Amino acid sequence: MRAWIATLTVLAAGMLLTTGVLADDADDIKALEIDSRAQEMAGNVDGYFQYKGSGYTIFPPTGGFLSPGSTKESAQARFDAGMSFDMQMRNFDVKFYGDTALCTYYLVGTVQGPGSDTPQRWNLRMTSMWAKQSGQWKIVHRHESHLTLR
Repeated sequence: MRAWIATLTVLAAGMLLTTGVLADDADDIKALEIDSRAQEMAGNVDGYFQYKGSGYTIFPPTGGFLSPGSTKESAQARFDAGMSFDMQMRNFDVKFYGDTALCTYYLVGTVQGPGSDTPQRWNLRMTSMWAKQSGQWKIVHRHESHLTLR
């Protein structure tokens, strides 16, 4: 009987101590993703780098190879040189796989590169992977690619 009670106690404690996904985590992830994009569009490098987790990688919208992304210094230099974004998120969805969240959405609007006089229209397909690291949601991977219609 003692073994049975001990087993139930261990199981109950294990369920209470896990950092599983909670019902309102979907709202939290959506708010985090929206704010990370808002910080980036405002040129607040520290604001959007706060969301990046350890081991962050990106497939950039330029079609390049997998990358650890820009450093704070190079990102700040781009904004200082005139980089700007005016983008909106569309069709946002989030799904959970344990302590990992997968966000998909479209990002549409204009991007103006440093030294450019004319903004370019971009329609991007976005995938963001978030993971709980030390109890906080952090973005660990992003895939950005241009939407092409044929």
